[in-house]
Amino acid sequence: MGYIERRERLLAAAAEVFKDQGLDATSISDIAERMGADRASVYYYYGSKQEIFLALVRQAVEEIVLACESIAGSGESATIRLQRLVESQLEAYERHYPFIHLYIQEDMNRVPGDGTTAGEELKALGLRYEAAIERLTRDGVTSGEFRSDLDARLVMFAILGAVNWTHRWYREGARGMAS
Repeated sequence: MGYIERRERLLAAAAEVFKDQGLDATSISDIAERMGADRASVYYYYGSKQEIFLALVRQAVEEIVLACESIAGSGESATIRLQRLVESQLEAYERHYPFIHLYIQEDMNRVPGDGTTAGEELKALGLRYEAAIERLTRDGVTSGEFRSDLDARLVMFAILGAVNWTHRWYREGARGMAS
């Protein structure tokens, strides 16, 4: 098995452990055990569990933010953009399961740094995501599609809450709520 294949196997094992136990309760030993390897093998690829966690979620989060910004900035009506944005986010959550599940499950403000700028990058991506939704909401108010008394920031939080809550009930390949 090559370097990339072993690293992907490690990431898959880590994703399962993080999903089952959460970031705080997971140790490098837990990841190594799930992978069927020793701790040294894990440390060969990554320096910490935070680094592994951030590697799991970074690419998926970047894709979601870019899609959100693209939809929010398109010339369509605010109503259509909002519908497309929610659909796009849910499709991406399914496509990137369990990585986005992990990202949302953990309070990203609590995820300690890994000695790189990855934590700050994820935080910046989150702010871009929020700004795109807020801009779309303001556009809807300005165009008259949405009520004029809507608070764009409050609506953004409501949308985020509705979309991001799916991590509590979504299970890959299942329809409806998980048991």
